[in-house]
Amino acid sequence: MPNISYEITSTQIKPYTYRKPLVSVDEHGELSVEYSKHNPVHIKKVVLLNLVGRDNEGRLVSDEPLEQVNRFILSHHVDDEKEESEQYSKGLIHFFSFLISMQKNWDANYDEDSFDELIDLSRPAWDNFPVRKSDRITYQYRKALKDAVLNEPDPDKRLARTTASAYMGAVIKFYKFHLRDGYNFPNPPFDHEVITLHFEAGSTNIKAYQSKEVHTTDLRLNFSKSKKNEGGALPSASRELKPLTINEWKEAENILINTRRVVKNIGGELKSATIPIEHCLMFLVGRYSGMRKEEFSSLHKGQVVKPDLTKANLYIGIGGQYGSLTKTKDGGNKSRRTIIKSSIMQMLYEYTRSDRYKKRLAKFKMLCEEKRNKGEDAFFDVEDGIDENKDYLFISQSGKPLFTKLTEINTRWNEVRATVERKTGKKMLATVHNLRPTFGVSLFRGLLRVKPTDEALALVSGCFGHEDESTTLKYLTIAQDEPTGDEVYEDVLGYLEVFDELEA
Repeated sequence: MPNISYEITSTQIKPYTYRKPLVSVDEHGELSVEYSKHNPVHIKKVVLLNLVGRDNEGRLVSDEPLEQVNRFILSHHVDDEKEESEQYSKGLIHFFSFLISMQKNWDANYDEDSFDELIDLSRPAWDNFPVRKSDRITYQYRKALKDAVLNEPDPDKRLARTTASAYMGAVIKFYKFHLRDGYNFPNPPFDHEVITLHFEAGSTNIKAYQSKEVHTTDLRLNFSKSKKNEGGALPSASRELKPLTINEWKEAENILINTRRVVKNIGGELKSATIPIEHCLMFLVGRYSGMRKEEFSSLHKGQVVKPDLTKANLYIGIGGQYGSLTKTKDGGNKSRRTIIKSSIMQMLYEYTRSDRYKKRLAKFKMLCEEKRNKGEDAFFDVEDGIDENKDYLFISQSGKPLFTKLTEINTRWNEVRATVERKTGKKMLATVHNLRPTFGVSLFRGLLRVKPTDEALALVSGCFGHEDESTTLKYLTIAQDEPTGDEVYEDVLGYLEVFDELEA
């Protein structure tokens, strides 16, 4: 009998419109299904899970959907009316992959002759839990997550605390769904408790006190505060807040502006390849304006102007008021203005006049027309959906705006990073998001030389679009803790010039 190895894979459907199925029996007693035209649910992206089996030669022998997971994912979208579920899919891919590895270990130790159901534990399963908590797959998974955070010696396999907590949260949410649905587990996947909290009501509420039910389980991951910075400034230990070093950005900028060549994996071999100009421009905008990737990838032609190159910087508006997207803490599309280097704006202006851009824009218009003709309304109607009347700045070769392909943006940046590492011989940890603090910290360092701290804080907080200045203070701490003269990237006079115009 061939040895079959299993793995969890995912299938993405984006965008997706769910319509309620209407089942009826026709005059011949046959079942027929139609789909309601009322109240469709538009979903930005659905990530469904599959169980794939391969033989010793790597040939596909089975491919089945993980129904128990996919029902949960769809319920999250349809019943809870949520457009995003990818974090749950990622967590459950990790959990079920762990389950497969535990099943493989069990298979290696037991067979029909050696297994005694009165003494030995049964084969691990997602829905069969032993009496002892420590033997249940959910608690074993929690222990494995803790070990991956605290005890994993290989940095490439180590999990961040936030990632581990998100994975555990996805598993808890998954099992809560099945418990509410009345699934009959022989033993519960975890202990569940509902705590009622009473608190004083706000001044606009007619009741003096209000209450809120909090659902909690004993599966939650609780980590102590990280000590990896040995008591140093907290922001300095936070990878997502760290700016690129001078040498890292120097090499990256040379790739984005001059060579436009990166090292990438092609057919299992590392080869030199061209990085698309659209990605080069996006990364330059992120570095010199502090925009997040959701923001710079959704810019449109109407936000581009021919700059006055006698001035170092100019303002650019982003968000709802300006027709692009921002990432707001509690949702929405709050508008703000930030600054951008005039030379970068000039590059954007020249790009909009190129034949390459005009061809991609034409493909975008054709794609929108095709989607409308096919009735694929979710392409337009999901939150942060496509606006067919906008001339998006960054468009893929197939005509899709690149803000719908954020994973591809990460992939292109990883190629830049790998190329920098190969050139310098040093590990580069910066993600796309680290372009944002590179802008912010260099701006802070410059402003702190000529402005009081509170003024510098307010100016940079406005550019970042932070709801709370305490968030911006994390960047300020880095700027104050680690400033050296040769690390100030920009000429501070160029910054002050544009800020002075605002004050005038």
